Amino acid sequence: MSHEKRTSADFFKQVFGRTVTVKLHNRTEYIGVLAALDGNMNIVLEQCEEYLESKLINKYGQILLRGNNVLYISAKFNQTKQQDVEI
Repeated sequence: MSHEKRTSADFFKQVFGRTVTVKLHNRTEYIGVLAALDGNMNIVLEQCEEYLESKLINKYGQILLRGNNVLYISAKFNQTKQQDVEI
């Protein structure tokens, strides 16, 4: 395990173009490919699926999530040991 200091910018550099899970304050989850992010944490996901209580609600080609609604962003990395990273 590395003890290097990591920032949120490091996390986002690693996950751009990868599949992420974004959970909102209202418990809705969106799973899709991270396409864009701005300074207000507004997030654009592509190939996105919307879930509520683990039930698929809808599918979108592209979606914009307003940053102030985001509770967390999670991504899985394929390494020797798979880890779940949240910010």
